[in-house]
Amino acid sequence: MNTRQSFAQRGSALIISLVILIVMTLIGLTGISTSSLEEKMAGNTRDRALAFQAAEAALRDGEAYFDDEIVAITAAFDGSNTGLYPAGSNPDVFSGETWENSRVYSDIIDDVDTQPRYIIELLGEIGGTGDTLNIQGYGESSGLTGLTAVRVTARGTGGSDNSVVILQSNFSR
Repeated sequence: MNTRQSFAQRGSALIISLVILIVMTLIGLTGISTSSLEEKMAGNTRDRALAFQAAEAALRDGEAYFDDEIVAITAAFDGSNTGLYPAGSNPDVFSGETWENSRVYSDIIDDVDTQPRYIIELLGEIGGTGDTLNIQGYGESSGLTGLTAVRVTARGTGGSDNSVVILQSNFSR
């Protein structure tokens, strides 16, 4: 009878150790899958940040282009210049065709799949010579000149074309 009891004890130890081994394997697999998911999330966050920075750079480039390079507003926005849209044209910023007919960022950004692009849409004149700028305590200012307002829309991508950021700003001079 002594032999049977020791045999039963050895068998239960084997079963308990196998159960512990299975539990530890499941914990390890869960840790690996969690780690790979977190790595993908960090990569996507980096990709989106890169797309945002590219779009921001193109937005500032478009504002500088309008401010420095365009002298004759009417001639520039007559519909013949790439990336410049006349007032009321309402380009579809979610259409691929709009971005095919856009201006490319003037510099090169590393690590992006596609260099950022921008379009400039003429909004029209704001203000006029009869308007006044009278703010209490700052004296009497008058004779403002009219300002030409535009909407600059920029599109940037990250390390792949799957992450896209579109930014807009209203700009006037």
